[in-house]
Amino acid sequence: MSPSDEWIQERLRHIGVPVGPEPPVVWEDTSNYMRIERDHVVNLQGDLFLVRCNECEGRFGLDNQPKFWVKRALALATGQTHILKLAIQESFKVYVGAVEVLCVRNAEKEAKVLELVRGDPRFMQGRSTHDSRGNLVRVIDFIRGADLLTYIDSIRLRHEEYCATMLPGILAKVADNIAALQRLHQAGLCHGDIRNDHVLVDRETGSYQWIDFDLEQPSAYFDVWSVGNILHCVAAKGFKTFRDAIEMFPQLSGRLSQDDASIFFPHRIMNLKKIYPYLPGKLNEVLLRFSFGARTGYDRISQITDDLAECAAAAAS
Repeated sequence: MSPSDEWIQERLRHIGVPVGPEPPVVWEDTSNYMRIERDHVVNLQGDLFLVRCNECEGRFGLDNQPKFWVKRALALATGQTHILKLAIQESFKVYVGAVEVLCVRNAEKEAKVLELVRGDPRFMQGRSTHDSRGNLVRVIDFIRGADLLTYIDSIRLRHEEYCATMLPGILAKVADNIAALQRLHQAGLCHGDIRNDHVLVDRETGSYQWIDFDLEQPSAYFDVWSVGNILHCVAAKGFKTFRDAIEMFPQLSGRLSQDDASIFFPHRIMNLKKIYPYLPGKLNEVLLRFSFGARTGYDRISQITDDLAECAAAAAS
């Protein structure tokens, strides 16, 4: 039995949401997520959520591009904020060097990951449920904080001072998160969409948490390749492209080559020691394993974490 309009309005008043004269719009079938708007209510097997906004994409110049299938919402029973990830059919291709990789959204796969990592603070937490049509919806605990790139950009230090003071601690937390990916791989799963904006830094606890597991890849190798993008962001204090490097240090013109480039994003420089000679050599060696000039890459997450442990040991000596 669905809750009455009067019950919903009473709960809205209780959590401090203004109530208008019209009865609330309630959705039990989320198939047409484009029609679910702010102040509508989503009913998931008796759990009611008040939609506050669509979440937005902040990548590839798509700042503030709404993701209509991802809603920020308040649970009417508790007043707590959650993210509702509604079912969507989507696939697209990306390239790692000359290798084409097909990415497919898979709600069931994300539900399996949520179950596997329950209680692990290195991952977002949540649960899965179904709407009246049988669509799989993931109810995610809201994390108050910034993504990794935004957090690093907020550090008002010159790069050399950042390397000497902040980098070791940040790198240690990132290394722990990278190690956590082994839990997924050992279970035959993967993250599938490793990006700097898919690591959130919790404002209250300071923990680093992986988010968004709904992309499915044919193997865990995509995770391994993608980790290099996170490490580049951390070591470079953001991103450093060939254009950035030449503008900062004109003397580098002619000294940079494709071998120095990221195999994932060829306009970014992995051989950061050419820009920052004070960057720890061990860390730069790890970065070079993700470059076009690498003689050997990484096959497993454990290889990366072992090398990062050597970086930490070298920094402490």
